[in-house]
Amino acid sequence: MGGDSTYFKTVLPHEPLPGQQFGFVHLQGAFVPKKKEMKGAQSLHRPLCPEEKVVDNEEQTTSCKCTEIDYIQTTLTSKLSSLIQLCGMSPCDLLSVQPIIQETNKGDNNVGKVRLQLSTPAAARRLCCRIRRGNYGPRDLLASTIITDDGNDESASGITVQNEGVCPFGCKGRYVGKAVMVTEITPSIDVQQQHQEYYDDEPFRWERAAPPKFRRLLTNSNSQKFKLTEDEVADRRGKTRFVYLDNVLGKELTLNDITLDGQTMDASMKNDLMSIFQGESLDNSTGFGVIKNGLLQQDARIEDDLRHAFQEALRDNLSQYDSSKDSLGIELFVNADSAAGKKSKPDNIKPKQDPKDTVATRLLFDHLHIGMRSNDDATNLIQSLQGKRLQLKMELPNALLQNSVATNITITTGKLYLDYADVLQPKQGNLRNKKNEVKTQKEPSKSECTSSTDHVHIAGLHVIPNYVSVQEEQMLMAGLTGPHAPWAPPQLTTTGGHIKRRVQHYGYVFDYESSDVLRRDDGGSNDIFGKGSDKSACPALPCMDANVAEMTDDEVEKWTERAVEDVKVWEALAGVIEKTRRFDVSSVLSEGDLNDGVSTMSLDEGTKQTYPHLNQLTINEYNPGEGIGSHVDTVTAFDDGLLIITLNGGIVMEFRKAIDDGDDSNMRKLVYLPPRSLAVLSRDARYKYEHMIVSRMTDTVNGEIIPRKLRVSLTLRTALTAPVFDKGIGKISLAQSKVPQSHLPKYESKVFPPRWGQLSDAALANASSKIGDEEDSLVDRSDLITPETESKHVHAVYDAIATQWHHTRGKRGVLWPGATQFIESLPPGSIIADVGCGDGKYFAEILKHSYVIGTDISEPLLKTAATRDDGKRKNIDGPQYQRLSKAKRALSENPSVAVADCLHIPLRSNSCDAAISIAVMHHLSTEARRIRCLAELKRIVKVGGRFNVQAWALEQETDSKRKFHGTDLLVPFNAQPKYLQTQAKSSENDDNSQQPSSAESKGKGVAQMMAEQYDGAEFDSKKNLVVFQRYCHMYRKGELESLCQRVPGLEVLESAYEKGNWVITCRVCE
Repeated sequence: MGGDSTYFKTVLPHEPLPGQQFGFVHLQGAFVPKKKEMKGAQSLHRPLCPEEKVVDNEEQTTSCKCTEIDYIQTTLTSKLSSLIQLCGMSPCDLLSVQPIIQETNKGDNNVGKVRLQLSTPAAARRLCCRIRRGNYGPRDLLASTIITDDGNDESASGITVQNEGVCPFGCKGRYVGKAVMVTEITPSIDVQQQHQEYYDDEPFRWERAAPPKFRRLLTNSNSQKFKLTEDEVADRRGKTRFVYLDNVLGKELTLNDITLDGQTMDASMKNDLMSIFQGESLDNSTGFGVIKNGLLQQDARIEDDLRHAFQEALRDNLSQYDSSKDSLGIELFVNADSAAGKKSKPDNIKPKQDPKDTVATRLLFDHLHIGMRSNDDATNLIQSLQGKRLQLKMELPNALLQNSVATNITITTGKLYLDYADVLQPKQGNLRNKKNEVKTQKEPSKSECTSSTDHVHIAGLHVIPNYVSVQEEQMLMAGLTGPHAPWAPPQLTTTGGHIKRRVQHYGYVFDYESSDVLRRDDGGSNDIFGKGSDKSACPALPCMDANVAEMTDDEVEKWTERAVEDVKVWEALAGVIEKTRRFDVSSVLSEGDLNDGVSTMSLDEGTKQTYPHLNQLTINEYNPGEGIGSHVDTVTAFDDGLLIITLNGGIVMEFRKAIDDGDDSNMRKLVYLPPRSLAVLSRDARYKYEHMIVSRMTDTVNGEIIPRKLRVSLTLRTALTAPVFDKGIGKISLAQSKVPQSHLPKYESKVFPPRWGQLSDAALANASSKIGDEEDSLVDRSDLITPETESKHVHAVYDAIATQWHHTRGKRGVLWPGATQFIESLPPGSIIADVGCGDGKYFAEILKHSYVIGTDISEPLLKTAATRDDGKRKNIDGPQYQRLSKAKRALSENPSVAVADCLHIPLRSNSCDAAISIAVMHHLSTEARRIRCLAELKRIVKVGGRFNVQAWALEQETDSKRKFHGTDLLVPFNAQPKYLQTQAKSSENDDNSQQPSSAESKGKGVAQMMAEQYDGAEFDSKKNLVVFQRYCHMYRKGELESLCQRVPGLEVLESAYEKGNWVITCRVCE
């Protein structure tokens, strides 16, 4: 028996049943007793486990019957036949038991393996599950009594170990209790050589018993460990043979989906089937389990047999898509429940332990992975079954029937969702520093297709596509996420945490902590004087002209279009808000909508459904993977009608019925909100349904996977006055309010950009009438106070990048032609003020014929104008200084410079003949500050003198790399770490400078460390650079001239466009 040369291979759990007639099982363990006296339970090393005796002080051996092959074979056949019968199988299924003799390393023989032959491969698979579930060892199979059920006393059935497993023939050995290793095997040739053509790209067979870890083939830029580019995803989709299958049998399975072929199925049996398919383990205490030492072992026969039946039924449906040679079959990787664990060894179970405490492995059937034999088969499967249902015909397990007549059932799956999958293999380069690895978002969660709820209709829910134009979307995105965006400070939630996403409020603040709108006094109670904090003092709602009520809908539309053309973000937002107030929802309702219950109300002819009282706007920014929990907007805070505009990235919003009205239909619906769409939630959609956005990286819309992008939503609502309740009332409802609620007044303003603490136009007029002129000056912020936008995104940035700016700009000596022409046109000997001189790159040009005084807000930049990198005197031997006289070169060595703001230049009035201000005006963040800068230039220049101003233009050339969709933007500047190191060294002695500790900097590059030192800087891991964001205002055509006209005594002599810049030359008239 030991000379069997047949080649066997393991039949893995995910593989189809072998095509042979018989089934085979391989058992491995110690099938001979081990000596009791020997430490470590060492096996008797003599051939066939001899019994030891001592005669005349000499050790002699005689064979014990327990070591004979015939005994082992006979005993195993008897015990296994009884065990098979006890487990609900027929003893005839066991055809043969073949012990295999193995030679030990000492030259002796031992029985450590047994091969079983069964009637069918299915019987072999069932027996493997029984032995594996029961943790049966040689002690249970060779030194025990198996009592089969006599039909009267179920507790009498089971296994009883005799004499603690001691050899029944009296030798000094005991059978071990450790469970045998059990494997289903089948005769086979070398399958890899037979099907070598499938190994061109990857193995066609998963050769491990443990299933692999899979991932959906999607781009996930937030994952440091498993990040894939779009090209890598496309490449793997073209090679992988694995498929992800979802919505098979799960929580949405109903009793109607289970039918008994030709008979009526008992309801309890249907419930048992549903429990198994939904991941619940049946209670096997009804006698279906195996009794071992008086305790019931949950061998989970029903779950195992049903899983096998499910797999074979699914394989039968999918077999037509297997084009492999000899029909190799399809691999099915059914996911085991994470809660399934290993139960204690039966011998260690305490008598008082509840048998239900033993844990049986549960399987999840709602989603699984499929292994096809080639990528072509996987592609064909996905394209053929997407969104379809399957009829799975399977045989019910005998254990579930409880000895009833075997029968077949048919189960209808849900609408299938399929996608490519791949074996999860992390990139080696991303596993270097696991301790310092930043925690990232999880891999994309599965997403249900919207088509699965197409039949559900919710009254009052409407989605209007293409509500805003592409141009409106681009400009609103640039403005609402730009430097002037008034993001709300961190807001608490009801649980004490903070809102993670960025939020803006206009008109009135929605407080997430109290789930209510913060109502305020319209008389100007906002704390703009710094006496305290007022978290209700959000920006006013942007509004149009005062005569907006007299404008027609067409005039509002044209007004908004002009604002878009002029790139006036806040004016365009005001136009969109007014257009939404006037939008007639009934105009988009089709006749079918009015007949199938989708409409919000029964509309009479000529009746409009508009929302003219919208007075509150909340803007939410959702990064890919972010969502919002299920909720109904507070009934006492907002009136009927929620209007949501989606910008940039679409999203799937889920609606669930929140009020039990006795109607079980229409409980849930998935709705896709595409970019630029308007969603209207009224009546039932507003009050009876909760809405939510699931946190995931992708959405599935009509079978198409759509990766999420940055999404900005504009939610317009009508805030209500506070309700008045009787004392003692607990739960709030509209009906309990003693005084009917009314709409809060519109809190609007035409002063842009909006900001926190801003008064509405009405409140500003009211406040101005109550306070004197001296206090009135405090209502508007002083132009001399530097806004945070400039201090953080202009001043701090140029201080940090001064060295690199000088190396890459100043040393090259590249000057704007318009500026040099203006300098050359001035009379020799002129005194010229270079306002915003930076590193002084225009000094050499000015000093050819005139004299210069430079000012700049950045001291590090000014230092580069007079010194070298090492702090020594500047080298003036460069080509730009060759034409200068000795005296002028001396001036270059010690230029006249001062650290000063361009809005407050430290020069006497009328002290300069001319002035230049190059690339300065586009860093001023408000219109008032721009006008103040022009007025300051006019002040220091003599009457009749001129000054030249140059700033970035919104209108860029067609071949330019820059494309601007808004006027106020944050423009990135890529800084090299070597220059930032120089900047950081200059502040080493500063007590406020933050130097990272060695522990914090471990595993980090220089660029990453420098990015962490500078506030607002970001680390670009791909380029290994530090990225700063510079604030810039892009001037439209004619905007600079318009600002000059608002400064008395200025005359615009020339206006020109020069390589993406607007240039004006002005003369001081008075």
